[in-house]
Amino acid sequence: MATLNTYLTQVQRLLHDANNNFYSPQQLTDYINEARRRTVRDSGALREVVVTQTPCMVAPTATIGGVNPSYPVTWTANTPVTAGTFLFSNIFIYQVTTAGTTDATAPPYPANNTNNYSNYPPSTEFFNGTCGLTYVGNCENISYAALTNLMGSSPLSPSSGNTVLDIININLYWGNTRVPLDWLAWTDFNARLRFWQNYIGRPLAFSTYGQGQIYLGPVPDQIYQIEVDCVVLPNDLSLSSSGTTDVIVEPYNGCVQFYAAYLAKYYEQSYGEAEIYKQEYNKHISAVLATIYTRRVPSVYSSPG
Repeated sequence: MATLNTYLTQVQRLLHDANNNFYSPQQLTDYINEARRRTVRDSGALREVVVTQTPCMVAPTATIGGVNPSYPVTWTANTPVTAGTFLFSNIFIYQVTTAGTTDATAPPYPANNTNNYSNYPPSTEFFNGTCGLTYVGNCENISYAALTNLMGSSPLSPSSGNTVLDIININLYWGNTRVPLDWLAWTDFNARLRFWQNYIGRPLAFSTYGQGQIYLGPVPDQIYQIEVDCVVLPNDLSLSSSGTTDVIVEPYNGCVQFYAAYLAKYYEQSYGEAEIYKQEYNKHISAVLATIYTRRVPSVYSSPG
């Protein structure tokens, strides 16, 4: 297991600077943290399973009065609701801005002029029964930021605060089973599952869009529990707690020193030496990726080849 002190010693040896004559500890720490992030991006070494539900937490920017994001609850007819509550209805999420009792009819889809729906999505508060609602967003997508907010709150998530980098798999709880959702490239997903605007049901597939959105299709027709398998970027190591064990473990952490040394030489414009360290990093990360998965046997009963 490695700590920041371990990394500092390794990098200082590579740079022949044991006494910090040329590189300060803070400089090397910055390079080490950048190298740790690069190692995870190249290898997917740091993963966490986040348990959440659809629709997921709404974005923090949609909160009222600094209230933390929370799970939406299913809209129910003729039910008292309190201000700040998030409601899920007809594939959309609303927030209650005025406490009251919901109408007998759910917020409509598609838009019409009933209940002050002159435009959709509504830009101002509208009333459903006696409660006032504001539109927050749709239920087909989950932001990476929402998953990041959940890190540490899930019993399957051992760390806290790590930033979600990518999504590998999603399992949907269905009865007493976990159903893996298919992954589709965005172009295929958009053509197959987003053609009809009101296509709702149990999600069958997911796709990632841009730099931080997961889309589910069909759009969830109710609340489903899901497991999201995430690749996450590590939090920075700090000189103030340099003895803390890194979350990146063997064999991946053996690559960090070489990329940190590469950065040190690159930023001082010693490009020849930098390239040597970069080649060492590439060699080590390739060796790790070539061996880490080949040790597993898919099934002891499967035939070879």
